[in-house]
Amino acid sequence: MKKQFSSYALLLGVLLLGTLTSATAQKTYEWEHYKLQLTVPNDFRVKKNTDETFEMSGKGMELIMELVEEDITLDDLEEATIEGANEMELDEIDEATAVNSNGLKGYYVEGFKEGSRIMFAGMMDPRTKTNFFIAIIFDDEDKQAEKDALAILNSMKRMR
Repeated sequence: MKKQFSSYALLLGVLLLGTLTSATAQKTYEWEHYKLQLTVPNDFRVKKNTDETFEMSGKGMELIMELVEEDITLDDLEEATIEGANEMELDEIDEATAVNSNGLKGYYVEGFKEGSRIMFAGMMDPRTKTNFFIAIIFDDEDKQAEKDALAILNSMKRMR
């Protein structure tokens, strides 16, 4: 009986470890033209990687980043982020929250569109004064996706 219990406990431990490992497994990608690195869940795949747009999708999530041609100062970035969310016609936009990620600075808001939750961020590299917007789309009921979206924002960094 003791040996059988030990086998079940070992099997349960292996299964639990496998589940935890797969839930936290991540990959790092680079937006080649901008030399921006970000870490995403391991099921994400690059859909588009050009000099103006970087798109990825994973199970239940999509990510789109685009360079902003306008000169937006760090002082104006919070307002520009809220304006961008309004231009996307997001509903129930919450208050902007500051995000600082490995030298990048920005703000993000969350809102809804067509039944999906969207985390929308305006980011800036203060060194080069380059601006970009990032939208991460996911199901509102998916609490892990919300955590993943915030982790993606916090993982971003310039490579040069």
